[in-house]
Amino acid sequence: MSVHPTSLPVGVRDFTVTGDGLPLAENIVWTEQASPRVLRGTRLPASIRPSHQTVHPLGLSNVSVWNPGEELLVVWPASASAHRLVAESSDSSFGIDAIILPLDGAFETRLDAARQFWRALDGRPPGPAYGALPKQTKARHTLNLRAYDARRAGAAYREIAEVLLSREPIAPRDWRDHHLRHKVRAILRRADRLVAGGYRDLLFYPHSRSRQSDR
Repeated sequence: MSVHPTSLPVGVRDFTVTGDGLPLAENIVWTEQASPRVLRGTRLPASIRPSHQTVHPLGLSNVSVWNPGEELLVVWPASASAHRLVAESSDSSFGIDAIILPLDGAFETRLDAARQFWRALDGRPPGPAYGALPKQTKARHTLNLRAYDARRAGAAYREIAEVLLSREPIAPRDWRDHHLRHKVRAILRRADRLVAGGYRDLLFYPHSRSRQSDR
């Protein structure tokens, strides 16, 4: 268990990076504004409090807790994935016995995150995740980013087409009217939108960010 008393801005913060300067997934703290899979844990009034055991964030195994001031941000690396919560108190002894699920466009994703959290508490496997990116969509995004990296490395569009899209070399004289010329340009336009902020849409898939909660 680790507790990090630090200031945390809205969005994400990387506390540890790899040797390449890239963030480690397990060291990224997401807020509710950044991902609908961040759950808000709360305390029910005593009059309606259920009889099951209250969850104390600091009592979870291998948990990491950040205290930015008024709330606790919790990352619990249980089962097959990490569970992320916001506890409505800065008190490290705060207990959670309910999860708040706003009735917004991302409700099903929040519900699935709560279901996986509950199964992990019960020692059960998480089961299939709701809203996982289709294999074809993952492949398309991978292609977009490979093309983007190739252009940044100085590769010509014809070289990108040869390596990523063609099974055989493309002669310079054929490139001007080649059908892959337009495809490469379209791929790079998508890649530019993805890198410029469109990647955030992946956090809300299959929902639209325009319908996310205002919380």
